[in-house]
Amino acid sequence: MRIQASREFGTWFEHVKNEGGVLLARTSDLLGALRALPAKPDEESATFKRVRQARRHEIWRIAHPFDTNVAVRILCWFPDQNPDTAVVALVGGDKKVIQDLWYDSATPRAEAAIDQWIRHYGTTTKTEHHEDKEEETSSDGQ
Repeated sequence: MRIQASREFGTWFEHVKNEGGVLLARTSDLLGALRALPAKPDEESATFKRVRQARRHEIWRIAHPFDTNVAVRILCWFPDQNPDTAVVALVGGDKKVIQDLWYDSATPRAEAAIDQWIRHYGTTTKTEHHEDKEEETSSDGQ
């Protein structure tokens, strides 16, 4: 799966890389799980679940198993036109302190990022037409 990251996600990921440690390890694992998908998930799992707070778009959250130190979540969206090659990683964060309230602020930001992505790229999501504009995010922190 090819990952296209929003500007907000890119900024957050830079912070994660600078902080390192368990936050970077968990984030890298989640991005690796996303990258390993052959296509949009057919059903929910412990790692991939739909975000119930989403109203305008089908947003998925990526989560890791319980960790007493962090609760990293990444919100993503799979464009219908090209689900096997493009995923937009929208928002990432550590929800450990505020728990599920994190989704109340992250979901509207994710939906706004999707709207912006649609305005920018239109309905054609063939990445070869947009490679000069997309931000790639590597799961190994590069």
